[in-house]
Amino acid sequence: MMRASTSTTTPATVASSDSSDDDYAKLKDIMEANCKENLPIIVVDPEEEREEYSSEEIAALPNRDFKTRLFISALHSTDNSFWVRTHHTDSTIHALSEIFSYIEDYFEAAYARKSHITAKATVTAGLTELLQMEKDEYCAFATIMGSGLAKNGACTSFEIDNALVKSTKDMDDARKRLVILMDIIFNKIIVRRFLIDGDKVNIFRLVHCLTKGQKNKNSFVYVIFSLLLQACMVYFVAAEVFSTDSVERDPTLAYGLYSLATLGSMFGIFALLPDVINAKTIRRIYGGYGPLQMIDFIVNVIMPLVLVVIGWYLVSIQDNYIDAVIMTTALLFISEIDDQLPALVGLNKEVIVVNYLIREAKIDYNAYQGFSVEDIDNMIGSDVKKSARNLFGGGEQQSTKSRGVDFNDFFITNSIDDHENTMYKPFSVIRSDYGHEIDPSDFISHESLLQSVEW
Repeated sequence: MMRASTSTTTPATVASSDSSDDDYAKLKDIMEANCKENLPIIVVDPEEEREEYSSEEIAALPNRDFKTRLFISALHSTDNSFWVRTHHTDSTIHALSEIFSYIEDYFEAAYARKSHITAKATVTAGLTELLQMEKDEYCAFATIMGSGLAKNGACTSFEIDNALVKSTKDMDDARKRLVILMDIIFNKIIVRRFLIDGDKVNIFRLVHCLTKGQKNKNSFVYVIFSLLLQACMVYFVAAEVFSTDSVERDPTLAYGLYSLATLGSMFGIFALLPDVINAKTIRRIYGGYGPLQMIDFIVNVIMPLVLVVIGWYLVSIQDNYIDAVIMTTALLFISEIDDQLPALVGLNKEVIVVNYLIREAKIDYNAYQGFSVEDIDNMIGSDVKKSARNLFGGGEQQSTKSRGVDFNDFFITNSIDDHENTMYKPFSVIRSDYGHEIDPSDFISHESLLQSVEW
């Protein structure tokens, strides 16, 4: 879950030299014809270099809300067809406009032209860019898209055009399909953020990424080695319990050993908690339940839990502090073997994970090609709580709300200046001695707050 507050709400300052007043006048007409929120449209041409809003625009601003919306057009004469609509303008060209262009090309190829080869090439290029994004840039992108896809895409509008969405009756289906197409991308980013950024790669997850859909399964030898080594070590630790007799010790030594045993057990519990908390994400990596997933669960949840219980007893019955410290260190190391193995055998974690995610995105897109209207409704279009088929082959029955494609609430309209790295919070336009200015107020209204984005 993300709680972010980054977006761009100022009019664009960069545009193609081919831009003209006629282009933006046409864009305004297109938006007025296709955006049905009953809001006044404000389109600002970046090349006008105006110092002030017009009187008409100033009068319109109080009648506009603070939602961030998206508009995808077929108008390419401005070198932009993906527009971020904010409180202050409907013609924002965002700093991440190149990534948004990938999304427009992706949707146009998949939905309008049904050029699936082009769509898969575009999703590969776009996903590669997104997977390499810095965290702050990704949060800006994700929250803007999250706001635009709110409530099954209700905050996204399209130009009615034969090259994009052919008629108004297709608008609802186009929105839902955009949500599904973005779900393909965001599901992969979740996995990358978890495995690479969260440093949650172990040999089992990496071998799964390396071998799924591939003929070469030689790397399974690492899985077998890690499983046998860790299982043997846990077995011998358990056997030690039955071969060691408890003896009386000095009370001071005993209290020290109890403290060390307790602290070591607490550390062991903290170490296994992430795998318990993120069990759903881990199952998503494996596509559901399976042999590798079960091995991963046993090695990273069951075995550490056994070691916590047995380890406490073994540490508490040692004869001296040094032996107790060595025992604690050895017990904690057992659970780390599968985490350390990828580096020891020279596997490049990031390359393997990224290549795997791109392959999976293509597989998911292949599944998308066969989606019927009913399939789409089963995934995101129904308000009735019922189980939907996992159309992306994840092997689990999932409810219509569990795929992370049902957005809600509002988006905060803050922006970060790329040059000064300064946070601005523009919530109102004020008139100063120098003309109209966007007031960087610290006041945040309820209407502009992003409550949550879950994807």
